[in-house]
Amino acid sequence: MLNEEKVLRMTKMASYESKGGKKDKAVAGYFKGDYIGMQMILSFLVVTIAFAVAIVAYLCFNFEEVMANIYTMDVAGLGKKIGFAYLAVLAVYLIVTYAIYLVRYVKARKRLNLFLEYLNCLDGEEEEDDI
Repeated sequence: MLNEEKVLRMTKMASYESKGGKKDKAVAGYFKGDYIGMQMILSFLVVTIAFAVAIVAYLCFNFEEVMANIYTMDVAGLGKKIGFAYLAVLAVYLIVTYAIYLVRYVKARKRLNLFLEYLNCLDGEEEEDDI
């Protein structure tokens, strides 16, 4: 006779494996610091590229104005403002990235631990049935 609880656990495990189990296993394959660090490096690259593209786009669209005022503008002051804006955007983005990927890592580990707990329970029940 089939144990209903065992069938229910096996169904939950199969659903987990088909939906999010692969992603969770990939996340859990890293240490927490390594996973979050890798994501923060990727975020740093994305922010840097996006900021550079935004500056180039601004220069392209306002080329005449920039060229007309190039000799009268304070280039060092402008560079400081742009640098400060870049660092502010980068800091905010990295803090948000850290928080998001920390939560994702913790949730993935919880789901994977629950899966392993179910697996151990099923394995323990099978050993008892064999005796």
